[in-house]
Amino acid sequence: MSAIGITGGIATGKSTIAAALHKSLSAHLPVEWFSADFEARRLTDSDLHVQEEIESVFGAQLFDSERRLQRERLRDLVFRDPSARKTLENILHPRIRSAWLERANTGTLLLAEIPLLFETKAEEHLDLVVVTACSRSAQINRLIEVRGLTLDLAESMIAAQMPLEEKIKRGDRLVWTDCPPKITTAQIDRLSAELLERYGESTN
Repeated sequence: MSAIGITGGIATGKSTIAAALHKSLSAHLPVEWFSADFEARRLTDSDLHVQEEIESVFGAQLFDSERRLQRERLRDLVFRDPSARKTLENILHPRIRSAWLERANTGTLLLAEIPLLFETKAEEHLDLVVVTACSRSAQINRLIEVRGLTLDLAESMIAAQMPLEEKIKRGDRLVWTDCPPKITTAQIDRLSAELLERYGESTN
């Protein structure tokens, strides 16, 4: 298995860093990018069993007349109710883990972007964990200005996750995203070079 985990707090730039690493590495070796958030959306959009489980627990009011999940309603519910959030995680996380573990066993280097990586003990199956981080004020500003959330909801979403300081401590590499673009790029270039040196021959 060859898999690199990418995690961090909400709105710390996980997807941006994963995309940049994928672009840099894919020019030199076979590499895939898995997003746990994309997989969760796929499951809730198209997996009938997942939809039925969500409906049985949270109620039919979370779906519109065309059986589309009302994501904002579900988001507001689970980030204000820890027990509801745990229930949803129990529905989705085993399926998400199965999906990325299957892809990690194909022989191609996998970049696994997993927001709750440490919370789900996914690091046990990974070669290396990259943590993206920024200041709390930057997180809140991104959630409010980019995603259009209220301050209250932004703070609730940050509080619902493992403290960012703890993720930094547990990670193997850190990419700080609250900085000028050229500094972020330099961090990505350095990490990409390290990964190419480590995986370049083994994946050819």
